[in-house]
Amino acid sequence: MKLKRVLGFVIGLFEMALPPDDQISIKRFRLGKMQSYEVLVGDFNRIEDEASSIGTHFAFALACLPVAITIHITLSRVRISDQSVREPFMLLMFACYILGAFFAISAFRQRGRLRKFMQVIRDSQVPPLGEKGSEIGPSEADQLPSIKESGGSEGKPGGAQ
Repeated sequence: MKLKRVLGFVIGLFEMALPPDDQISIKRFRLGKMQSYEVLVGDFNRIEDEASSIGTHFAFALACLPVAITIHITLSRVRISDQSVREPFMLLMFACYILGAFFAISAFRQRGRLRKFMQVIRDSQVPPLGEKGSEIGPSEADQLPSIKESGGSEGKPGGAQ
């Protein structure tokens, strides 16, 4: 009897207990306001190129510099009398310092480049007339072309006259 209860408990831990009607209840929340941007194909490709290279130089800098520092500390603490053993480690240490410095400088120069490019895309978007922040005043409304001047449809749907 006790073994049956223990086995039932263990099996219950591995099962997914569903409500009787086999439905999972979820809460759905609607989004308040979403902003969307129109992006040209060239800009989209540039975003992809920028995003794929983000962090690569930083990652290589973080890989090279600790190796260089570790080898430097090890070589300063351990006496290696055979130069044929010591020289490859020295070469690796200098190579890691040089590459680490190069990648760190490259990563520092790259920072914020994608953010600036995305801001250029945001700034190039023209909000609809009357949207908050781009309201038109009475003097600007007088300068807008009338329907007859713009060749529009004088208020009939579908452009029919």
